[in-house]
Amino acid sequence: MAKVKVRVSVDFATCQGCATCQALCSEIFEVREDGKAWPTKDIIEVEESELENLLNKIKEAVTTCPLQCITYEVIK
Repeated sequence: MAKVKVRVSVDFATCQGCATCQALCSEIFEVREDGKAWPTKDIIEVEESELENLLNKIKEAVTTCPLQCITYEVIK
């Protein structure tokens, strides 16, 4: 199976570190000492068969972020 890459970004100027994203998917987000949410990796690489599950988790974080400061893109 092919691997698929996903880039997750947080707008640090907007993020207030509420940790909602971390609570929903700690394998993707973490709140660091600076009080901002950070992706745990710059690029997340998964098997194509796992992509839908990963995107569902990311989309949940995107839609529940009160400041809408999370974005993502699938890299072909």
